[in-house]
Amino acid sequence: MHDIILITGNVKFNITLDPTIWIFDDRRFELADRITETEGLAIEIEPFILHAEPAENTTKAICHLEDGENITISLATLLSSYLCFAIDGKPVKDGGPALLYFADGSNKENPIKGIQQIELV
Repeated sequence: MHDIILITGNVKFNITLDPTIWIFDDRRFELADRITETEGLAIEIEPFILHAEPAENTTKAICHLEDGENITISLATLLSSYLCFAIDGKPVKDGGPALLYFADGSNKENPIKGIQQIELV
């Protein structure tokens, strides 16, 4: 398991995210406050993606997972998603370092796990 997530691809700046430090970030929130029947601490992913400065023609994100699988989602879906980085006050280990939840809660039973890299295309 890796403790970081890379943001790469069609961006001006590659970004390295370290979810273990978000426990100290004032932007964190209880995931259950945004998506019912979930638990953990989360942070919005949008500021990190915008900080990478995606090119104007970027429309999708490919989540490269630890098991070798790739999941492609729209850039709009990614921008409104949350990264859950802690459950019961401890860093996410199973599927960590962070779990990706869509803002509409449509994947709350099966968040995207084991993300090593988010490649914008």
